[in-house]
Amino acid sequence: MATDPLNAHRIFEVLAAHDVDYVVIGGVAVQTHGRTRMTSDVDLIPAPTPVNLERLAKALRELDARVLNEGHEGSAISAQMLPRATIWQFETRSGGIDVLHEVPGGRGFDRLREDALTIRLGDTTVAIASLDDLIQMKLARGRPIDLEDVAALTDPPPPPEA
Repeated sequence: MATDPLNAHRIFEVLAAHDVDYVVIGGVAVQTHGRTRMTSDVDLIPAPTPVNLERLAKALRELDARVLNEGHEGSAISAQMLPRATIWQFETRSGGIDVLHEVPGGRGFDRLREDALTIRLGDTTVAIASLDDLIQMKLARGRPIDLEDVAALTDPPPPPEA
């Protein structure tokens, strides 16, 4: 599974089929807001309710997710395990999925969801972190790739050629 390319559309379809409430952050969100760059996974923050986490666990099992977190490899995926770490990393046949509960610079789920950009991919609706939220999270993280994302997302577009 490690070499399978990211199929974000399939991941979003399965999440939608299980009625999972989440907000996409990270590389896919950066791409949605206009920066062209590679990413190998979908980073998301789920609504932290027990019902939603159960839906997420079922979706992950349908995607044949495998836990990558050190010391938890091979763990059974359940709603009860999901809140036990700030980040869970999974590998699936559709690419990587990182499930985060807290993000530096991020607001609580309800605020992120309220301001999220909602896009349609066919019959699937996907919530993407707002540009302002995404920039705040990227600045707080401060890695070189995050700062490059912020620069690309905040630079004004070049003027049209005459």
